[in-house]
Amino acid sequence: MKTIGIFYATLTKTTVGVVDELEFFLKHDDFKTFNIKNSVKEIENYENLIFVTPTYQVGEAHAAWMNNLKKLEEIDFTGKVVGLVGLGNQFAFGESFCGGIRHLYDVIVKKGAKVVGFTSTDGYHYEETSIIEDGKFIGLALDEENQANLTPKRIENWIAEVKKEFK
Repeated sequence: MKTIGIFYATLTKTTVGVVDELEFFLKHDDFKTFNIKNSVKEIENYENLIFVTPTYQVGEAHAAWMNNLKKLEEIDFTGKVVGLVGLGNQFAFGESFCGGIRHLYDVIVKKGAKVVGFTSTDGYHYEETSIIEDGKFIGLALDEENQANLTPKRIENWIAEVKKEFK
């Protein structure tokens, strides 16, 4: 059984729904959920991590993540496997769709993390985004405002792929 730490920024209705879905598809795994606001040091206790953040302003991660970027930079992510989940609105904020995860990605990759769970951009309708590498999103991009009906299947497929990479 793999031990997984799920870290989120805020418990908005949307984030709660996504975290609940992640937990549902991880039901047979050992996982624990943390609010990043008070739990940055807990990251050190996990080799397998999932970071969840909504995107605010123009491509910013939630303030709880942005306020903890310096603390993330102090963590050695070598040997850690991380999946990123971004929440955004591809129509209202199509110029920075799910850009919040880019901030997390840049820090953890620089600190040695192996990021897994890159996903296809097919089926999305955004103008541009900073979260594309080699033609794929750097994590799971979700639009709960416009494509909530696609979220459960996207999470199920993503979890199945990410779990193959977890230790």
